[in-house]
Amino acid sequence: MISKNFFESLQLIAEERKLDIEDILKKVEIALGVACRHVNPPYTGDIKLEVNFEQKKIRAFEYKYVVDQIDPNGPRGQILLEEAQKIKDRAKVGQIIKTEIDFSIFKRKPAQYFKQIFNNGLKELERERAYQYFKERVGDIITAKVVSVNDGFITFNIGLGYESHMPIKEGLEGEEYNIGDEKKVYITKVEKTGKGPKVFISRANKEIVKRLFEITIPEISNGDIEIMGIARDPGSRTKIGVMSLNPNIDAKGACVGAGGLRIKSINAALNDEKIDVFTWKEDPVELIAEALLPARVLSVMLDQKEKKATVIVDDDQYSLAIGRNGQNARLAAYVTNWKIDIKKLSDAQEEGIEFEYNVTG
Repeated sequence: MISKNFFESLQLIAEERKLDIEDILKKVEIALGVACRHVNPPYTGDIKLEVNFEQKKIRAFEYKYVVDQIDPNGPRGQILLEEAQKIKDRAKVGQIIKTEIDFSIFKRKPAQYFKQIFNNGLKELERERAYQYFKERVGDIITAKVVSVNDGFITFNIGLGYESHMPIKEGLEGEEYNIGDEKKVYITKVEKTGKGPKVFISRANKEIVKRLFEITIPEISNGDIEIMGIARDPGSRTKIGVMSLNPNIDAKGACVGAGGLRIKSINAALNDEKIDVFTWKEDPVELIAEALLPARVLSVMLDQKEKKATVIVDDDQYSLAIGRNGQNARLAAYVTNWKIDIKKLSDAQEEGIEFEYNVTG
């Protein structure tokens, strides 16, 4: 019988490494099976453990299966009847000969084999646990710490003893990464490898904005507010359209928060990236006008066939509507899925474009 102290040490390993004690015992069984083949004389049968969890007792047995013909695809420990009867006079085909392992004959070599195989087994369990942990967090945000910055990559400690190498292009434009900095990162994908999980992370993916809103805004997480669309220039600006499913809740106000506290916390997580929250509308005229905020729109004319909108704004609103390097108009087009052509009021009048002032508010 294996000592009670050994069982307790296995329990301690399970607690410290957050592993299942039953999985650890399976690795003990495998390692013991290898070790038993290196004692003198060797155990050639199938090695199995019997565990009493209440009494914290482990017993190990060798199983030999009496057969009339060896099946190469069958279990370890098959022996022919003639050989079995040397062990047990009245052995019969189909019988199992069970013998408890005598640990007094274990010397240094089998002990080394056990230690090596068992430690490898623990590493396998830890790699599998890590893989499952990160796999379950694909599409979620974790806090990671910068451990090194090299050409083209920022290396983060992502927990459980693993690192992830994020390409610079998945970072935010103009953001500095210093060793020790903690950043919110979005897990995009996880792959299983022989060395453990390979975790792909990003700060540029627009889904990180969505998850930050879901985490920060209770009305989104509980279903009162729905995110309808997001367009993003990572590190610079995001437009996000939200709709209230509860008539008593102002979607935009809830997302901004009192004094802007909620949106400021999201800004801070994204290196002070500017975020425009607008109210999503079912009417495409109102939707496009909302998406172009902070510019004030006078008129929106729709070409439903081409899904194109001609937008008229006061001359002093034109630069704001277009935005720096066309950013405001471009993000509005992406988030609404409409082509948007913006014209000054004076140009529209000069060109003789007929329009109506159809934007309210």
